[in-house]
Amino acid sequence: MQNTIFMLIKRLLVAIVLFASMTACTPTYDWRTVRSDDLLYEALYPGKPSRAEKSMLFQGQKLTMTMEAVKVKDALYAVGVIQLPPDLKSLNLSNDLMSFIQTGMLSNLKTNQAIVAKPIMIKTYQGESLSASEWVVDGVGPDQQRRLMRLRLVQRTFPDGLVQIYQQSILQSLNHEPALEKILSSDEHSMFLTGFKPY
Repeated sequence: MQNTIFMLIKRLLVAIVLFASMTACTPTYDWRTVRSDDLLYEALYPGKPSRAEKSMLFQGQKLTMTMEAVKVKDALYAVGVIQLPPDLKSLNLSNDLMSFIQTGMLSNLKTNQAIVAKPIMIKTYQGESLSASEWVVDGVGPDQQRRLMRLRLVQRTFPDGLVQIYQQSILQSLNHEPALEKILSSDEHSMFLTGFKPY
């Protein structure tokens, strides 16, 4: 299990570096609503997002997370989507998968602080409320740079039985010891987080 988590962390870091290099030429905010009809969500991004796929192994199953992300200034804004395979749905392993994703993402930063999930609600495109969890981590990345990670996870079960897990995240450099409360309440964070709506 530890090897699996290590590989997931490694792949997530590679994806973050890839997105950072692909979008490094987008220096200013250019807010736009992006509809991902194949991934079944709408989001408000601060620029044109790039798309990439990464694989992970969970319970002997190879899963694909499709990520759309954009880097603007010192922050990466991303949404990742995993569609639950039918055999995992039948085993009712969606909560285990959510914990697996959470562990992999939060392990990207080292911190001495307690990492506690905050229950939140996320509105769907149709106005339905979904229970979700949010984590805020102030820590040090593998490159020894201080960063803020804001992570949200939500599961959506559609009327036809399709189950999708959405991961919305902001990874932001903290270069000049800014006040975290000011960053967390910034327009940029608020617009990206509230602009996300699963179908």
